[in-house]
Amino acid sequence: MKITYSNQTVDLFDKKHFPTGAPNKVVLSLSGGCDSASLAFLIATYFPQTEIYPFNCKDGDGLIDTERAISVHKYLQGRFSNIKELELFDVRTGDPVWIEKAEKEMVNPRNQIMVNGKLTTFWRNVRGCSKALQCRAIRELMAKKYNTVVATGMSCNPPIEVMKERGFYDVAERKRDPGDFESLDVFDKGYNNCITYTPYIFTNKKFVSGVYKEHNLIKDLFPLTKSCAWGPSDGNENFPNPCGKCFWCNERAWAFQ
Repeated sequence: MKITYSNQTVDLFDKKHFPTGAPNKVVLSLSGGCDSASLAFLIATYFPQTEIYPFNCKDGDGLIDTERAISVHKYLQGRFSNIKELELFDVRTGDPVWIEKAEKEMVNPRNQIMVNGKLTTFWRNVRGCSKALQCRAIRELMAKKYNTVVATGMSCNPPIEVMKERGFYDVAERKRDPGDFESLDVFDKGYNNCITYTPYIFTNKKFVSGVYKEHNLIKDLFPLTKSCAWGPSDGNENFPNPCGKCFWCNERAWAFQ
């Protein structure tokens, strides 16, 4: 089903990857951010026959994200009968065991991708890689438990000229830069037969803002979400409020202006 907002189109459960139609059930990573919340809303709205099994990676170094995910889930479950119970899984980005694994994975050639003709890693730093690896393991567990794909709301970055003009290009993940995405697909088979479905990967957060504006979600669902990724250790003097300086704050401000 093709859905267009802000002059960008997402083909949700496209025929190429879902030849028999939308799945009867889908696992969904509910991060507490506005992207995943909007994806859950779209699936629940346009595919009411699809059961949605949400989960959240409860980061011990950033518990506010999970608090927001719980609030988002409560809102969505109050509106849609196909939203199932939220499952929580503990992760710690600073866990020494996972940090060691992350250091090895950061230099592993299989975790490098070509974006706009340049080779880059999947993650911006070791702690980000640590969390990603733990979340990947959880995705695999959920995919196996429900025998279906795992959907995420990750979108691509704003236009490069916008990020440079607004001063947040250097803190962005290069793998999400708009462009050719030679190594990316909305359907990532990944490891251990776990398929990650990322329908927003070729659209930016302007599409996401369109979901909220067109469906009148700005006053109720949007305030429940969180984008800021910086805590006190990152220099966020406004914590637990948004710092207004990190990539995620800048991206959100640009998209919803």
